Amino acid sequence: MASHVWGRIYATRALAAIEGGAPDRAVEAVRSAAASAQRYGTCPSCSALLNPVAAEAFAMLADPESARPFAAAAAQVGQMFASSAWQAMSESAAGSVAVALGDPVQAQQRFRAASGLYQRAGQPYWAQRAERGNAQGTAGT
Repeated sequence: MASHVWGRIYATRALAAIEGGAPDRAVEAVRSAAASAQRYGTCPSCSALLNPVAAEAFAMLADPESARPFAAAAAQVGQMFASSAWQAMSESAAGSVAVALGDPVQAQQRFRAASGLYQRAGQPYWAQRAERGNAQGTAGT
């Protein structure tokens, strides 16, 4: 069970930290997830949320090198499943990397794509978050 549970718990913890404006605490949760994965293993689908959330946390800290592996993992998981939501997570993570790199045009494209995919998947909360990221990306933050 641990390989299925810990990724979800740490992803939720990281998301809460981001929503609270504490990307450093989100990164702590991401690092805890990595330690847990080494000890217990990980389930790619159960840990899927961790990838875009981690990319976002590192982007908030202007750390594209740390965000990139999570965007790559999100893309890999997105290819495993024929689902708009999984693909949206990949686009969102790529948008966060673009933000961290200071590329507002690429960020806008990726977050706009993520929002559309989340809408198609019937996930308005996540579509709205992608639009927020889109606005941040176009502002160059």
